[in-house]
Amino acid sequence: MRAHEQESEARGRIGPVFYASLVLSVAFVLFGLIFPQALTESLVAIREVVVRTFGPVYPVTVSLLLVFVVVLGLAPVGRRRLGGHDAKPEFGAVSWVAMLLCAGVGLSFLFWGAAEPLIHLADPPYDATEPGSVEAARAGMRYSYLFWGPHAWGIYAVVAIAIGYTAHNRHGGMLVSGALRPLLGRLVDGWVGSAIDTLAVLAILFGIATSLGLGTGELNAGLAEQFGIADSYGVKIAIVAGLMTFATISSMTGLGRGIRILSLVNIVLCGVLLLFVFVAGPTGSIVSTLGTGLVDYVGTLVPMSLATEGAPGDTWTREWIAFFWAWWIAWAPFVGTFIARISRGRTIRGVVVGVVLVPSLVSVVWFSVFGGTSLERELSGAVSVADRAEEAKSSATLAVFDTLPLTGVMLVLLLPVLALLFITSADSASFMLGSTTTGGSMKPPRPMRLMWSFAAAFAAVLLISGGAESLRGAAVVAAAPFTVILVGLGTSLVIMLWRDRTGTARPEPADT
Repeated sequence: MRAHEQESEARGRIGPVFYASLVLSVAFVLFGLIFPQALTESLVAIREVVVRTFGPVYPVTVSLLLVFVVVLGLAPVGRRRLGGHDAKPEFGAVSWVAMLLCAGVGLSFLFWGAAEPLIHLADPPYDATEPGSVEAARAGMRYSYLFWGPHAWGIYAVVAIAIGYTAHNRHGGMLVSGALRPLLGRLVDGWVGSAIDTLAVLAILFGIATSLGLGTGELNAGLAEQFGIADSYGVKIAIVAGLMTFATISSMTGLGRGIRILSLVNIVLCGVLLLFVFVAGPTGSIVSTLGTGLVDYVGTLVPMSLATEGAPGDTWTREWIAFFWAWWIAWAPFVGTFIARISRGRTIRGVVVGVVLVPSLVSVVWFSVFGGTSLERELSGAVSVADRAEEAKSSATLAVFDTLPLTGVMLVLLLPVLALLFITSADSASFMLGSTTTGGSMKPPRPMRLMWSFAAAFAAVLLISGGAESLRGAAVVAAAPFTVILVGLGTSLVIMLWRDRTGTARPEPADT
């Protein structure tokens, strides 16, 4: 067994983080079961407070983090390899990108790809013109590129590089608290470190429950449209139970077989869906949307990136810009730590390219194809995707397929894609929950992964009962404290890189 795997096995211990996370998770589930309405109202209220209070901070923080990551990639330090000079990548480039894409966006792509530009068309950004106009459509595309582009993925990259460098180069464990040791010192060994990691566990749990909730709604809508199965709470529970069973089985097989293979299959199937919509849809309009959107995005990048408030009375900035950055920050503990786990053997520069550049390009193409198609249908007046989605109580993505030829065939393909993305997301999350609650183990015990799979399923069912507002509220709850932690991770990373460069690195304390 390799040295880093032996160290990982030694870390597979249960401590305060596990017990605190378990107690808080059970308390959340019980509160939701006994007081479901109060849970929803509380989550929505907290979300509003977080977005209103920290809204102006998010754009500036996220922009600075992106600049920081780009500098890391371009600087000489970008040649440093996670795991040391002789470390070899555990996964091939294609598998690695597939895994980080499925963990980072997965179900969200299928949910938001066609819907977000339509929402912005009806309720345009503060700097656009009247609703339903061509200018509103163009604004919707450039903001979609902003929300799913380099700024968003830069958040993940900071977490991934900081934790990856700590775990693979300093043997400090796959923990958020461990990556903060250069800044906090011995505090990470006490209640401060446990509190940080417990917060990470809750953020992962809420984040994955939100994603599973959205995916369940999409699957139920597709089943209702294709097979006439009722769109109901009971069916959603059955979907969660069935798919979580498969996710649990996958998690037992480990990263190399379960998550890696599922991610590769997902990427291939999503590529087929993308190509079909591009060819069968308004190809010329899609290409035009891509070109115009990129020009608009680049031309307005700075003011969009730093927008903290619009005109007097503007609520769009708070409800969209602040919310989206809070959403990505809340997901950072899960996705960033997962990327750190699978990135051993890659250089810092390679991580920046693979985590920021490649997914951003994929996001631009995906939103141009699906968003461009939904906008073309809406603006041309031929078919109203928004009306179809509302009438069928389904998503804009399903409505887009309903406007294309071979609808039945493609829906039969879309539903397995949704199911596989659901399973992959749940599998990845249970792995990271198990890792974080066992001292940052790179090979968390199977019983631990099994337990967290059940916890995620229960949380998802509770949030589904509360509706979309409950789902969004839960995902943003942890964003405020993690904004501070993100800055701390960047600072700690600089300290670690500097100490290693000057030969003043301090060894990690031995496990006891």
